[in-house]
Amino acid sequence: MRIREPKPPGPPEFPLVGNAFMAHRDPMATLTAWARKYGDVVHYHFFRLPAYVLFHPEHIEQVLLTRAGGMSKGMISRTNPELFGNGLLTSDGDFWRRQRRLSNPAFHRENIVCYSEIATQEAARLLENWKMGETRNIHDDMMNVTLRIVLRSLFGSDFLGGAHVIEKALDGIMRGSAGIQAVAALLHIPTLARRRYFRAVRELDGVVYEIIAGGRRKFKHGGEGTSGDLLTLLLAAQDDDGNTMTDQQLRDEVITLLLAGHETTALALSWTWYLLAEHPHVEERLQVELDTVLGGRWPNADDLPKLPYVDRVIREAMRLYPPAWRIGRTTSEPFEIADYVLPAGANIVLSQWVTHRDPRWFPDPERFIPDRWEEKSAAQVPRFAYFPFGGGPRVCIGAGFAMMEATLLLASIAQRYRLRLVPDQQIGPLPSITLRPKNGIRVQLQGRQAAKAVAASH
Repeated sequence: MRIREPKPPGPPEFPLVGNAFMAHRDPMATLTAWARKYGDVVHYHFFRLPAYVLFHPEHIEQVLLTRAGGMSKGMISRTNPELFGNGLLTSDGDFWRRQRRLSNPAFHRENIVCYSEIATQEAARLLENWKMGETRNIHDDMMNVTLRIVLRSLFGSDFLGGAHVIEKALDGIMRGSAGIQAVAALLHIPTLARRRYFRAVRELDGVVYEIIAGGRRKFKHGGEGTSGDLLTLLLAAQDDDGNTMTDQQLRDEVITLLLAGHETTALALSWTWYLLAEHPHVEERLQVELDTVLGGRWPNADDLPKLPYVDRVIREAMRLYPPAWRIGRTTSEPFEIADYVLPAGANIVLSQWVTHRDPRWFPDPERFIPDRWEEKSAAQVPRFAYFPFGGGPRVCIGAGFAMMEATLLLASIAQRYRLRLVPDQQIGPLPSITLRPKNGIRVQLQGRQAAKAVAASH
């Protein structure tokens, strides 16, 4: 009979406050240091709440897949209930299964093919406003273009007027949920940043309820089947008892999908442009593939399997800068892990940032090496050492949509421009609900031919 240890190791605790506050000074660096010092299972306290951070892929697999039925969504996803409500991200049990079932049709392959045309159209529209040699904040551009794609694809083309309000509100929400503000949220402390956060949620609600009202009017006059967008499908969907979604349920799902389908893709692309600018040899290989496959034309859904290097570049960027940098679960029953038994009600934290950069799974982990995702190399990566979209039954419903969107946007833009980082700027991540670049990413636009001429002169 194996003897169980009483409690996993962890950082020193202080009376009353525990030690979780230590992770909010620089949470990603702190979690990384804990993993290196204490191992694959780390225990800490947030006031009276016990929490456990799991870093090993086998343990992550147990939480997300093999024992997912014994888990509910954790305290991390419920830090901002006024934002997410009871949508796909935060709901549990039968209600979550119902909502997932109602949302699934919008992400079937035939609909994603339709959405791909919108992605290319919006890429072309973005580039119409670009001028050679100008300086742009590429993060702002990616936020804008992915938001337009999501609004058109998932909610129809009638709601683009609210894009600016949504972008501004999301920026306030993210800054009001970062660092020490996350602690303020859990403790309900009314800081100035949190007041701005609540104001931003109200502004976002105003636009979302307007989208829903417009969708209901369109659905009423057009009837079921007039559109393949998600909002129409959700309005038409009925459960086994014939019930449809209330405005509150629709609001929660729309906000969840706005964040998942827009914010995360924009961040994946923002960090991809940063990494490509830092690694011109990777950019050159990317552009050779684009020239060979596309020859200057706009990409479409049929091109996706023909662009394996584009896919590898995006996957490697999400390894180094995962848009969702941590996720949480709560045990609903005792949970045996490694040499420990975690009690029912224990909060579990999984960190993509730490596991994705673990040298045991990724040699030279800080380097940007897209060929890690070449088929033979990728097969050597342990399952759940890489989980940018989560995993198991609650894997991100929009993962296929996000990869399609990111691939087509990257291919469309990289064919025409090289982006060079503006010197003397500080680029670093802001660990909030997602992983935004704290101060944006400013780049100078170079045309492909001009960039080649400069390279040849050296």
